[in-house]
Amino acid sequence: MTRVQNKHLDRTVMRFLLALAICLIVLAFIVSSPAEILAGLSRINFGLCQLFTDFVAVGGLGATLVNIALVMLFELALFWVTKTTISGPHLSILLMTAGFAFFGTSLFNMIPIVLGVFLYARLLKVPFNSLFLQAFMGSAIGPLVNQIAFGLGLIPPIGIPLGIFGGVLVGLVFPPLSSSFSQFHKGYNLYNIGFTAGIIGLIAVAVLRMLKFQVETVSVFDTEHGLALFLLALAIFLSFLVFGLIVNRGNLRDYPNLLSNSGRSPSDFVALFGMGLTLFNMGLMGLMSLAVLKIVGGPVNGPIIGTVLSVGGFAAMGKHPRNTLPVMAGASLAALLHGDIHAARALVAILFSTTLAPLSGEHGIFVGLLAGYLHLAVVSNVVFLHGGLNLYNNGFSGGFVAAFLAPLLEVARQIRGKTLTRKTP
Repeated sequence: MTRVQNKHLDRTVMRFLLALAICLIVLAFIVSSPAEILAGLSRINFGLCQLFTDFVAVGGLGATLVNIALVMLFELALFWVTKTTISGPHLSILLMTAGFAFFGTSLFNMIPIVLGVFLYARLLKVPFNSLFLQAFMGSAIGPLVNQIAFGLGLIPPIGIPLGIFGGVLVGLVFPPLSSSFSQFHKGYNLYNIGFTAGIIGLIAVAVLRMLKFQVETVSVFDTEHGLALFLLALAIFLSFLVFGLIVNRGNLRDYPNLLSNSGRSPSDFVALFGMGLTLFNMGLMGLMSLAVLKIVGGPVNGPIIGTVLSVGGFAAMGKHPRNTLPVMAGASLAALLHGDIHAARALVAILFSTTLAPLSGEHGIFVGLLAGYLHLAVVSNVVFLHGGLNLYNNGFSGGFVAAFLAPLLEVARQIRGKTLTRKTP
């Protein structure tokens, strides 16, 4: 593909993503009045938002859709200003943060962290757009900004600036920490940013608790808009699938090659397999996740649909049906045997267990089943450590599971290799 064709395709994808954000705003004003949207956005941005705070329940459906659109437009604006070419990680960023704009991410808690990463880039004299993954997905720890601003009992003139300063400080430390922690799990945990945010949240909550401030997880779930949210996600992923087919002119001959990729991080499916196949894979993964929801028969709410969007996002950066289904099966088995598979928290964990998809992709179905099973066991026991201030709790859990399994699998591989060598005449 020529340079001119690449630029044209990039502009086309940007227009598609921009149209998606605008459609969300239009839909918001159809389902809610302007006054309801403004009031809802105020509650979303200027309240506590630790895991699990469903913005549909807090601010209403219209305000939540506008919140998602604003997060997307903010990121697209920075892509445009910095003349960034859309890659697999950029598609993952956009859908991951859009998903979490259903339950925890807002411009109020995102912008300070982005500003901190920007300052880090200036201090080290590196291109800001090379750190977009850390800048935008650093919003995983966004609830810490709201907790400092509104949850410590401080008066607003003190709490709000202090919360913003805390977010900038987090942004400053995020890039070096995320780079270092990626070695911990050897690239087998796709949500490395979630692991980094978990460590930051752990330290922040430990200090707050030492200072006698309480930080607790919450469970606020919408119960009224399940069908509307499901249809919205269905329309979004159908649009990705169809758009991918259009971009690729209906050609899926190389899709088996994508399915054979392990997904081990770093994996940029756009660079490896092209924009069309990547968009198709994103649409297919989203539709597959929705099918899992229908099969299980659990609730549909903001966090659930946000999770589906996030899973679809990382189908541009490591996930595909072949490496995710075994992991989800293992997590589902654990939920079925030891918990309530129909509970919202369990469904979120099952879908997000796909952060460990590279283990399945590289080491096979059995390892995928084991990884999913262990993930469900660990994920419910680590949230206390960060008090729900890390939205990407499954990335935090996945980091520990991957770090536990990776060296054992490497030893097993070495043993198999030596055994085969001895058997070779």
